[in-house]
Amino acid sequence: MDEGTKKLALGLVLAIVVLGAVGSLPSIRALLQDRGQAPEGPSPVIHLTASALPALKTESRPVVMDFWAPWCGPCRTQGPILEHFADQVGDRAVVAKVNVDEERSLANQYGVQVIPTLIVLKKGKVVQRMVGVQSADALLRALDTP
Repeated sequence: MDEGTKKLALGLVLAIVVLGAVGSLPSIRALLQDRGQAPEGPSPVIHLTASALPALKTESRPVVMDFWAPWCGPCRTQGPILEHFADQVGDRAVVAKVNVDEERSLANQYGVQVIPTLIVLKKGKVVQRMVGVQSADALLRALDTP
């Protein structure tokens, strides 16, 4: 079994193990809104498609892309963290989710073999790649990567 296949298998095993444990996690954003600590309104996280990617490549702000799938347990854990991170950074960065089941070409373009994978772009170039669930603090540090 080659290294890529091993990583994919490990990701799938982790997804299966965690899936049952995280199915009912409440949204961090919803909890913060209940406490009056998060902005009201729609999520600042966009859902990225291949047709919208060219516009993001010319974006002057950093772009954080979360490659995920709805059946992936760790991805479902990452979702609320990403929402909280997006609330924290506001207009400082663009935060986007890419559903790998719907946007396989984007996943292939960025070499995504395991999910969740988070990629930070600056001026259209990859400056940081993280695999697995990441904290909001780790994502904030990634924005400071030159």
